[in-house]
Amino acid sequence: MEHVLDNMIWNAIITGNTDIAVINGNVGAYHQDIAPFAGVREWNEKNINALYDFLPATRAVAITYLNTVSLDENKWSTLRRMDVTQMVYTNSVASFTTDNSKLIVPLTEEHVPQMLELTDLTRPGPFLQRTILFGNYFGIFIDGKLVAMAGQRMHPVPYMEVSAVCTHPDFRGYGYAKAVMLHVMDIIIKNSFLPFLHVLSDNYNAIELYKSIGFSVRTTLQIDVIKKV
Repeated sequence: MEHVLDNMIWNAIITGNTDIAVINGNVGAYHQDIAPFAGVREWNEKNINALYDFLPATRAVAITYLNTVSLDENKWSTLRRMDVTQMVYTNSVASFTTDNSKLIVPLTEEHVPQMLELTDLTRPGPFLQRTILFGNYFGIFIDGKLVAMAGQRMHPVPYMEVSAVCTHPDFRGYGYAKAVMLHVMDIIIKNSFLPFLHVLSDNYNAIELYKSIGFSVRTTLQIDVIKKV
């Protein structure tokens, strides 16, 4: 039986993220200014063709799958291909509170320009003008400057993704991102969901950090950014 996280984009947009996605039969996608992800109920030729008809010609989307998916090169162009490691939170930590916890503040739409600036600098993953609508984004400011942040993203019930974990290069080594990440995880768990995340498979330092927090590797996935030819 397929695990809910094997097809987490589809399972997220039909469960926890229905309010910020558009679904048409067996295909769907997040609103374009919220997230680039698109999914299908099952990866087969019929649904891939339905996805082609569903998407506007100008939109590039990210799709993910465990096994090889054959795309018609006359219809699709692959812009980027990434191997990612999917990790789930399995162990308890001593505390979700750190010395930096008192610095954490909720991020709102007024902070979006700084959030875009920080994510553009650090590249934790796609962060767009309305990504904040996923909810529960928090950050740490030093002298009025956003230096670390994290939030939630895909919500394939009962899982909730921890995302946009990043620190400004000038403020690394202080544990700011870890503090914000733990804060987000605490909220996820208190709402009876299970934290999970994705990291590029060659980012060994991040993988080891997440393991030290209590995450374990579940599987590896391929993420392709594709566009209609």
